[in-house]
Amino acid sequence: MPQTSIFRGLNGHAPSNGQPTFNGNGHFVNGQAAANGHVHHNGHAHHNGHTPLYQQNGHANNKCNGYSGSNGTARAYMNGHLNGHANKFEDKQSTLSRYCTTERRKAPSSYAAIKRSCRERGVLYEDQEFSANSKSLYHHKKPNLSPIVWLRPHEICQRPRFLEENPAAASYRFSVEAGELGDQFLLSAVASLALTPKFLDRVVPNDQGFDAGHNYCGAFRFRFWHFGEWREVIVDDRLPTHKGRLVHLHCSNSTEFWAALLEKAYAKFYGSYENLMFGSTTKALQDLTGGIVQSFGLSHQDRYLTFQVLNSAVPRSSLLIATITQDKESKRQLRLRNGLITQHAYSVTGLARVRGTSGETPLVRLKNPWARGEWTGAWSDRSWEWDGLTARDKELLSVRVANEGEFWMSFEDFARHFTQLDLVHIGPDDWMMESALHSKQPWRAVLARRRWRAGYNAGGGPSYVDTTAMNPQFHVQIPRATSNKCHVVVSVTQSYETNMADMKKRKPLFALGFAVYEVPPSMQRLTPNFVTDQKPLDVTNHSVAREVVTFFTLPPGDYIVVPQTNVPNLDGKFLLRILTDEQSNIWEVNEDNMLIKNIAFELSEEPSSTLYKEGKSILPKLLLKYPPEVDASQLQKILKSNWKLYLCDKPSLELCKSLIMLKDYNISGRINIIDIPALIHLLQFWRLAFQKFERGHNSGKTSSYNLRALLWEAGCTASNKVLECLVLRFAKNRIVTTESYIMALIRLYLAHERYHNLDTKMKSNPISLEEMILMTIYS
Repeated sequence: MPQTSIFRGLNGHAPSNGQPTFNGNGHFVNGQAAANGHVHHNGHAHHNGHTPLYQQNGHANNKCNGYSGSNGTARAYMNGHLNGHANKFEDKQSTLSRYCTTERRKAPSSYAAIKRSCRERGVLYEDQEFSANSKSLYHHKKPNLSPIVWLRPHEICQRPRFLEENPAAASYRFSVEAGELGDQFLLSAVASLALTPKFLDRVVPNDQGFDAGHNYCGAFRFRFWHFGEWREVIVDDRLPTHKGRLVHLHCSNSTEFWAALLEKAYAKFYGSYENLMFGSTTKALQDLTGGIVQSFGLSHQDRYLTFQVLNSAVPRSSLLIATITQDKESKRQLRLRNGLITQHAYSVTGLARVRGTSGETPLVRLKNPWARGEWTGAWSDRSWEWDGLTARDKELLSVRVANEGEFWMSFEDFARHFTQLDLVHIGPDDWMMESALHSKQPWRAVLARRRWRAGYNAGGGPSYVDTTAMNPQFHVQIPRATSNKCHVVVSVTQSYETNMADMKKRKPLFALGFAVYEVPPSMQRLTPNFVTDQKPLDVTNHSVAREVVTFFTLPPGDYIVVPQTNVPNLDGKFLLRILTDEQSNIWEVNEDNMLIKNIAFELSEEPSSTLYKEGKSILPKLLLKYPPEVDASQLQKILKSNWKLYLCDKPSLELCKSLIMLKDYNISGRINIIDIPALIHLLQFWRLAFQKFERGHNSGKTSSYNLRALLWEAGCTASNKVLECLVLRFAKNRIVTTESYIMALIRLYLAHERYHNLDTKMKSNPISLEEMILMTIYS
């Protein structure tokens, strides 16, 4: 078993003893991310006809060309082609998309329409969705300030500005104050963006202002990240004041209003100003950056583990924000005797190790974005500890704190005084956008938007051994040639609501997490037998949170990451993000749509099966009693005579109509009577396959989670999307009956046959096999 180390935060839950435990890891081919387009056999992705900068991190699908079995005698349809002559591989890796936090293409913003409408009518914008009234301020607890008056910036000062436009004073824009009622969490998150101004520009577009040049109309727009997308929030500029002064977040410069308007948009995003009180720096950081955020409590954290986290994260594309938190009752910032300020975001910018008179000392470099509140203790600018260093060391360390507001302190003092450390792992697209991060090593990344669906892939945690292997699975392969361990960040985010105006209608969050299994290189999918016999390398504590994260390392090998809820059968969407820093391959575990047992062959050849002979023996009787061709009603009478041999229940008329479709090439609604023995043989074969998973003897029922294995026993495989569609169409209350199972198989066979016929007739088939199957299932 490989030795791995794990760094968990509050939202990932560290072990109580703080010691590293076993864990798993993931990565990218050629160190590059997946594109949203199709992936070709060489593993390179193409999007809109162009090769993107980040390419797919996986293998092309190199399965055998439709043949199954060691002797190669089995016949199969691969993507609709007999004997595997497929020219359209359905690459399973195309299900992974490029990890980015940029906006998706969508309908034009309503911001331009609002500005145009206000100009035409000669009025200032008033936001009806977030009006200037008490409902926007609170729902339960009334503020202790009264009266609250809503004023526009030009009613507060003579020459209001949106943002400081002077480049020389750009750093001053981060000088923000909470006010008497402002959100401290948002304040800390905003201050942490001092090192990444491009991120602030994305959240606070700088093409707006109060002058005619910006077409001022009283409307301002902001962007916040929500479940993988950037959402635009538009507000008017009426702000809550008391005695003519802003009472919430505001810039230290009283003529600058971007911070106050940002908080108003954030309050609208969450339903009211009051709801911001229930936030956290972790959530605010994610809302403002779109990164993967981990929060570590340092007060009771193992010091060795804390240093491991810093040492691993500082060189990589991750922002590190350290804060000193106080009791929840105290909102005001306090300057401590050591010079540090509580409730204030300090950025960790570097590490060093020095050897002085007292031995070797690890140092931590921090930066205060406001250039005030520097550390005055050991290893501060004028402390005596510097006297014991060589001139060379003094010069090197002084150069590294050349920026105003930067300072050194020992790691011991850092761990003693700071109470929380937030890590914001930044994806490759944002790394490219922000030049301030280019000195750091970028992460490679993949993203998958999926959902858990009861009866299909909502299998629950590892304790549910019968169903946990049904959860979505993602294979992480770290090449054996890789000498280094791979740092990995795995994040699972569930769909969540931000606007909590009506708490009763809010959808509760699940307890979610993920498990990591080490698997043999030949294993394509976890099975119930495997998870019963093998314990996972790591299982995150299932937390009722919108995101769980683990930062860990893995040696070369093959691993499967399984996002899951703590109990089965919970329906919900989730976002899986995997960041890695070494070459690796990641793909979603998926199957090709194949027919290994060719029904056309079965119904046309003459098998030697005993079952078939029994069926064939009834043909003379049928020829005497029925016409050469029979319809569904007549077929139903024939099958009812001996239905217990090949069915659990008497055949319905609908089942008989579907069976006729298998051989009704002329669409006459009839089947040739000489085909009935072969049809009975096929039903007997499917019945034997079903019995292996049947609940009780002759119950005719099984769990819908068994459908994938049932299809395999019947001689076919289905992709994840097709299997989900089959469960939706043919399962009821997570139960599959014999008849619904047969109906599902018939639809699969018909879809393969239709696709094969269409592909043979057309030089360029406009639809894929999967699309044909989905259309056939729902026809």
